[in-house]
Amino acid sequence: MITATPSIIGAGAGLVSAALIASAATSTPFLLYLAPLPISLAGLGWGSVAGLVAALAGTLVTATVLGPAPAVIFAVGLGAPLALLCYLALLNRAPTATGDGGAQVEWYPIGRLVGWAAIIGGTLAAFLVVLYGKDVETLKDAIKPFLQQSALKTQFDEATIDNLSAILARGMPAAFAAIWQTVILFNLWLAGVIVQASGRALRPWPQLDDIEVPSGFFLAFTVTLVLSFVPGVAGLVATGFAGALLFAYVLQGLSILHAFTRGMPFRGLMLASIYLGIVLLGWVAIVVAIIGLSEPMLRLRERAASRGRPPQTD
Repeated sequence: MITATPSIIGAGAGLVSAALIASAATSTPFLLYLAPLPISLAGLGWGSVAGLVAALAGTLVTATVLGPAPAVIFAVGLGAPLALLCYLALLNRAPTATGDGGAQVEWYPIGRLVGWAAIIGGTLAAFLVVLYGKDVETLKDAIKPFLQQSALKTQFDEATIDNLSAILARGMPAAFAAIWQTVILFNLWLAGVIVQASGRALRPWPQLDDIEVPSGFFLAFTVTLVLSFVPGVAGLVATGFAGALLFAYVLQGLSILHAFTRGMPFRGLMLASIYLGIVLLGWVAIVVAIIGLSEPMLRLRERAASRGRPPQTD
C-alpha cells in the first residue's frame, strides 16, 4: 500500500528536479548536474516508492513546462534510471547469522549498482547514436556547426575543425556514457551521504573501497572494445558501451586504490593527485581502469587486507 508521506516527498522531489532542468535550459546550465539529486534523496531516504513517484512527477512537470520531447528525455535519461538504481540500492536479503551469534542483512552490492549504471549509460548512448546519425559522417556533420560557431573558429582553420569534428563524432558515444554515469552516480553518492547524516538512510552506507563490478563485464568490455572499430552504427553503439564499461572499471580502480593506500603516509595527497589527474589528463583514467581490470591478477585488495588495516569508511 502506498503511504502518503513517500508519495508527497516523491512528488515534491520530482517538482524540484524538473525545476532544476527548466532553470538549466533557460538560464543556469550548471543546475543540470544537480537535477538527479532530489530524486536520489527521495529514493534513498523514503524508499523506492518515493523514487518512482519523483520520476513520474518530474516527467509530468517537465512535459507541462517544456513540452513532450524534454519530458521523454527526462523520463528516459533521468527519472527511470534513478528510480531503478534507488530500488536496487535498497534490495536486501534476509539476515544471516554471523560468527558472534548476531545477524547481518546482506544489501545489494554497490559494484552491481555501478554495473547497472554502465549498462544504462551504454544503452542511452546507443539511443543517442540512432537519434543523431547512424555513422561517423552524420555525427560529424551535426557537430561541425557547433565548432564553427564557437571560439575555435578563430583559432583553427576549416580543415582542423573538420578533423576535430571527426574525432569528437567517433568518441561522442563513449564520452556521453561516461559523463552520464558521472552525474548519476555522483548524485546517488551525495544523496547517500546526506540521508546518512540526517538519519534517514534506509541502508547502511557502503564502503566505497568495496566496489567490485560483475566478473562478466571483462568479457563484455573486450567484445565491445573490438566491435568499436567496426564502421557504421554497430561500431558507434559498441563505442558507447565500451566507454560505459571502461568508466565502471575506472571506478573499480579508484576503489582498489582507496583500499590499497589506506594507512600509507600522504594517502590524501596521493588520492587527490590521482583524481586531479583524471580530470586534467585523460590517460590517468586509463591507467586507473587498467588497475581495475587487472585486479584478479594484482589482488591489491588482498594485499591491503594482509597488512591488517581495520576497515574504515571514506
